[in-house]
Amino acid sequence: MAPSTRARILDAALELIQQVGFTGTTVTAIEERSGLSPGSGSFYRHFRSKEDVFRAALERELERAQQYRREFERGTVEDPQAALARRFLQQLDYMAKIRPLINLLAREHGQFPDLTSRIGGILLDRGIVEEAGHLTHDLRAHVDHADPHALLTVVVSALSGYHLARQFFGHPPAEVTPERFAATLAALITSPRTADPHGTE
Repeated sequence: MAPSTRARILDAALELIQQVGFTGTTVTAIEERSGLSPGSGSFYRHFRSKEDVFRAALERELERAQQYRREFERGTVEDPQAALARRFLQQLDYMAKIRPLINLLAREHGQFPDLTSRIGGILLDRGIVEEAGHLTHDLRAHVDHADPHALLTVVVSALSGYHLARQFFGHPPAEVTPERFAATLAALITSPRTADPHGTE
């Protein structure tokens, strides 16, 4: 099924803004990229302004990101280390899928601070809370940690760093494959806790 005109405009705006930024993107260029007659005003049958289409593009990418996350593996498991390794591979795949959204936020966060704050809260803050809930509920017998939110913050930072290094340099750090990285991170998390970092034990 061919994408609607609105969807084509959103795709075109997303591509252009990633390439030349919000300021450098014109309505005429969006029309041309989306297969509409440049300068015809067809754009305005679907969006009121360039800012309107940018916000709509971000909202669409946010919804896609949330849908990807809803597909993550959930539930209790028999082999927690293997389950976590699979989950971390899902997370890395998720980061690759939401790259357009991250690119937009990185490039234009100063232009739209309200959107950046809301999307960051949903993707990062809420994501950490959800994943911490998964650890403490589904894996509580296997992952013993005094501060699951801090643990997940470390995990997300490790996953993000690995993903960014792979994207930036074009290959995995030290040629460690995603499978090796995920398995090692899972092994670290499921290892017995030797000390309480807060000194409360």
